[in-house]
Amino acid sequence: MKEILSFIFDKITDPLTLPISPLYEWLILAVVGFIAFKIAYRAVGDMYDMGIISSSAGGSLCHWIIRVIVFIPIWAAVYGVIVLAQWVVAHWVLAVCAFAGLLLSGITTYFILKHRSCKEAAV
Repeated sequence: MKEILSFIFDKITDPLTLPISPLYEWLILAVVGFIAFKIAYRAVGDMYDMGIISSSAGGSLCHWIIRVIVFIPIWAAVYGVIVLAQWVVAHWVLAVCAFAGLLLSGITTYFILKHRSCKEAAV
């Protein structure tokens, strides 16, 4: 059963690549896979403790399902961070201007709200 579920997991996650060099991709995906494994392992252990599952086959099936469900969002987040970082490196001037604009907008909003609350407290 484990071999079949492992094969299915590999077929589902194999096309999920990262837009970086193969060595870094392999390392990052190994870490993501390890994190997904640990989360699934702990979740299935908790399911055994609560009595939700009792068979080895049920635990294995739950482990692989949880592992896929955890792996894909973590992979997507890592992919998004890598793409964003590559964009920032390629367009650093625009990124600095956008960041400065957001920071200035946030500071302005803070002071406007603070000024309003002081004005309302004085009335």
